[in-house]
Formats: sequence, structure tokens, C-alpha cells
Amino acid sequence: RTWRKVLFRDERSGAVDLSMDPSNPNVLYAALWEAFRKEYTMSSGGPGSGLYKSTDGGETWTEITRKPGLPQTGVVGRIGVSVSPANPNRVYALVEHDSGGLYRSDDAGATWSLVNANRNIRQRAFYYTHVTADPRNADVVYLQNVSMYRSSDGGKTLRSIGGGTH
Repeated sequence: RTWRKVLFRDERSGAVDLSMDPSNPNVLYAALWEAFRKEYTMSSGGPGSGLYKSTDGGETWTEITRKPGLPQTGVVGRIGVSVSPANPNRVYALVEHDSGGLYRSDDAGATWSLVNANRNIRQRAFYYTHVTADPRNADVVYLQNVSMYRSSDGGKTLRSIGGGTH
């Protein structure tokens, strides 16, 4: 019935993904994305894009976009984020950036590692950039792009599991 704005960056950016720690619903990760599309122009990324974390059910948010291991400079675009239900300290982020790819945190977003920079998982970010952690196994992660991919080793290697997802 009623809504309250709890996360806002600017008028050019909006939330594009949200993931909750199922073992603690007060822990949320949100991705904001600055983007626009006009008849002959697309822009993905800008100062409004970023990754945020809340530990109080969304009342307050802390930006974690530039935490150690994530890209420290340059334009960030669309981000997909997913907490592992099997291990809530494991968080995956699929980041559109010049040095982007699949990043993994094993300490609830405090630090990150780039585990896969394969261009196949980060092409056409405007349409895709979805990541989903498996509910039973923290090392299994699914990535949606032009094709669908599955990793069973925490994102290091990928196997295509289907054709186009458009």
C-alpha cells in the first residue's frame, strides 16, 4: 500500500538487481545502473552505477562498488548480484566494466576476486548480466547472457548449457 524510497543515487540511475541472504533477510545486496536508450543511442554505465549492501533490511545502505578486488577506477555499468543460499558469505557479482567479468566474494562483500573475465558472460550487458547462485552448492553458479552458462567450481570454468536466451 505504501512505499518509501530507501536507496537513491540520482535521477539517471535505478535498481537493476537485488539479492537477499536467505539465512538473514536483513542482509541485502543491490545494484544500481545508470543507463539510457534513445532511437540511435545507448549508454550503459556512469557515476550512478554501483553495488550496495544493507545489513538492516534496507533501512541504510553502504556502497561497496570499489571494495578491494573490484574495479577501482573507470566506468561501471550494469551489475548482476547473487548471494549463495548454501553459504551466505559467498556473493557473486557479474560486473560490466573494461576489466569486468564474474567476481566472487567469500567474506560477504568485504573483498572480491575476479574469477572469470570471459567476454561471453559480459557481452550485450544492456540486455543480460544476470547471475544466480545455486541454492544447494556454493560453487555452482549460473550466468545468463547471449547463451546460458553453468560453473561448478565457483565461476572459474564455464560450460554452456543452452542456446540463445533472448
